[in-house]
Amino acid sequence: MDKQVAKGVFIFLGFIILFALIMYGFGWAKVGYTKTVEKAQQNAERVVYERSNSFVKGKRQEIIKAYKEWSSTDSPEERKALETILALSLADFDEDAHIDDAILLSWIKKVKY
Repeated sequence: MDKQVAKGVFIFLGFIILFALIMYGFGWAKVGYTKTVEKAQQNAERVVYERSNSFVKGKRQEIIKAYKEWSSTDSPEERKALETILALSLADFDEDAHIDDAILLSWIKKVKY
């Protein structure tokens, strides 16, 4: 009876160790998935959002508002502050593809670059 109990304990411990190794492997599989597939999925979702109408319209409104504020102020400090804020806000915005007005486009390029 002693040998059967020992055999049962070893089998039980073997299953526990096997289960732990499998879970460890799934953990690393999740890490790999997160680094590759999930990252690519998030990038694709970001690109779709950036090309969406709400994003583009929001950026256009932001540009028009900033240009009006910039044009109406005479203070060089305020102009520089508006330019800095807009340059940071438009860092990931493709103005060539979404802005048709030549005056705004040239102003954005001057501010951004």
